[in-house]
Amino acid sequence: MLKGYLNGIGDGETKFRVDGVIWHRTGDSGYFDDRGRLWLLGRTSAVIKDHHGELYPFAVECAVRQLPGVLRAALIGRESKRILYVQAAKGADLDLDAVRAALGWADLDQVRLLAQIPLDRRHNARWIMDGWRRSPDGRKSFDRKGVTHEKAWK
Repeated sequence: MLKGYLNGIGDGETKFRVDGVIWHRTGDSGYFDDRGRLWLLGRTSAVIKDHHGELYPFAVECAVRQLPGVLRAALIGRESKRILYVQAAKGADLDLDAVRAALGWADLDQVRLLAQIPLDRRHNARWIMDGWRRSPDGRKSFDRKGVTHEKAWK
């Protein structure tokens, strides 16, 4: 672990000091509970702000992955709706109504099942975006115009 960037370039934007200790701005949000435990909520830039309030996708995705039969999950905010995509573990038969009920605190508008949630292998991060399509040579490309989530993996 390094205390800063080479020659200090960029430290002003990403680091700050508290009582002489260097802290790094990660872009994540979290809080300490009354027992002193740190709870991570996820990326500050990913927070969904809508008529229900604020919701961190990471928190919902972690919670739903604790349910039996859920392998992966991705929450998005789209057109003022909270949509949770889930990928079932092999052989699991998920009850999407039960998943939604278990996450009542998240005020989800929809829960949808996907056969596979694509991952970025470099980070093991999931991709849920409008506009993925296959080019004539078979490569995936991105085009936002008029492509819905359901079309993204067909």
